[in-house]
Amino acid sequence: MSDETERRVPLVEEWARIDKRVVERDRVTIRTAITESQQVLSDALRRERVDIRRVAVNQEVDAIPGIREEADVIIIPIVEERAVLIKRLVLVEELHVQRKVLEEPVQVPVSLRSTEVFVESQDSSNDEDS
Repeated sequence: MSDETERRVPLVEEWARIDKRVVERDRVTIRTAITESQQVLSDALRRERVDIRRVAVNQEVDAIPGIREEADVIIIPIVEERAVLIKRLVLVEELHVQRKVLEEPVQVPVSLRSTEVFVESQDSSNDEDS
């Protein structure tokens, strides 16, 4: 082909573009308010009380007995050395310690605060692109 017989066909191309802009549509007002309410909270307070009872034993022992526990009673041996012709270890008494758990219900008034939020819509003064 020669340059004379060659023809060129022009092509047309279109382009599109999107533009964005910020438009104010509505306005809102937000308010908060703190409310306070009285409530009564209930619970049980727990405490332990100890009863100590002295139990006379007056028994000779060869060694100091250890502290022991029988059921819910802790037994603490009390010993002393007594001078006789010979020195002997005598279990004089034991302390029997028993725990007792007491519960008493209590009611305590408290103030609780919470925050309320109020949102109010306001008309926009710029409603040109609705």
